[in-house]
Amino acid sequence: MLSSLTPRQSRALAGSILLLLVAALLILLIYPVWSMNKRYEGQIEDTQFQTQRYRRIAVQDDRYQLEFNKLKLNQKSDLRYLQSKTDSLANAELQRKIKQVVSAGRGEIISTQTVQVSQDEMLRGVAIRVRMKSTLENLTKILHQLETQKPYLFIDNITLRSRNLARRRLPNKQQLTEAIRVLELDFLVVGYLKSGDS
Repeated sequence: MLSSLTPRQSRALAGSILLLLVAALLILLIYPVWSMNKRYEGQIEDTQFQTQRYRRIAVQDDRYQLEFNKLKLNQKSDLRYLQSKTDSLANAELQRKIKQVVSAGRGEIISTQTVQVSQDEMLRGVAIRVRMKSTLENLTKILHQLETQKPYLFIDNITLRSRNLARRRLPNKQQLTEAIRVLELDFLVVGYLKSGDS
């Protein structure tokens, strides 16, 4: 079949075969480079998108860091909580606070006792059972002072008793008035610390 071709046709066929071989060779060499180039262009676009996203986040990071620092500072100076870091120091701080308020309110502490309270994730509670004597007028002032100052303290389980009078003889009017005026009080004072150093 090839021998029946004229010289002109055989040159055209040879030229076409040569062009086909060059095209196939170019495709075999250029296609992998072209496909790698396409893949790298896609990766570059993704990387540029990620970089822009991270730059936006980095710009916001300064603002968020500033807000975080403000919150941390506010939390450290938060007077609603006992400022001590450990339970034993918080108990001492709470006892000191109770003694100050009771003595300022002209009451008399008979005894104090540390009590365990249930803990929760955000706050750690410390509690002290207080037994004291006071007049009714001073007692209301003392309880009001304990519950309205900072750190926030909560009073619970209040038990009130008047002084016992001797039953052998009838008390005179002054003794009776004094017995009614001076009350013994049992109550629990609970204060809170923040959990951890968050």
